Amino acid sequence: MGPGVAGRAKDLVGKPPTLDDGRPGGFYLTRFRNLAEKHAKFIRGYGFEGGSGSAMFPRGTDTHGFGASFKEEVRKNQGAFIGMGAFGEVLSRYENYVELDPVVKDKWGIPSLRFHYKFGDNEHRMAEDMKETAQEMFEAAGFEIVHVSSRVLTEGWSIHELGTARMGNDPKTSVLNQFEQSHDVKNLFVVDGSAFVNASCQNPTWTIMALCWRSCDYLAEELRKGNL
Repeated sequence: MGPGVAGRAKDLVGKPPTLDDGRPGGFYLTRFRNLAEKHAKFIRGYGFEGGSGSAMFPRGTDTHGFGASFKEEVRKNQGAFIGMGAFGEVLSRYENYVELDPVVKDKWGIPSLRFHYKFGDNEHRMAEDMKETAQEMFEAAGFEIVHVSSRVLTEGWSIHELGTARMGNDPKTSVLNQFEQSHDVKNLFVVDGSAFVNASCQNPTWTIMALCWRSCDYLAEELRKGNL
């Protein structure tokens, strides 16, 4: 998450303002990289999320100044700004892992978690394409580009924390089986995003819910059989 672009639709400058707060005015551009054709620099892909419109607090303005002329410039442009940013898939890497901190403990004396997590070359090459493609799209749409972001935000910034309890058939290389049941503790089920090996560019919530439903069906059947 991070790279993106902000622009201005010149034909909307000076138009009467509208009340867009609370309206579903956002948009989403689904993944298009590495589908029919293979990209030369990275694997997997990303999608764009964006929005525009008038809001209580003017968005995207690059106007400078003060006083009546400044306020008028903000009013004139506030509904003309549009922005979008990219969310890309992060590959799983053996160098990324979580462990118990040997020193730091919480107030109950339980060791804290210590994360070892960095983006790899594939993520950084993908981020560069995010920035370049966002600019290309805005230029093709006829928007005036007012800001371009190439910064890749800190690992873990993008809300959905996934992984650390890998799903797999082999207890030596995974924590959970296909029903999100612990290999080592049979009555332990981890039915959240922990089972994911990596994070795709889409919102994972529905997949988490579907896997949880399947796990609960399996759990109920195992309880009925007396196996748990």
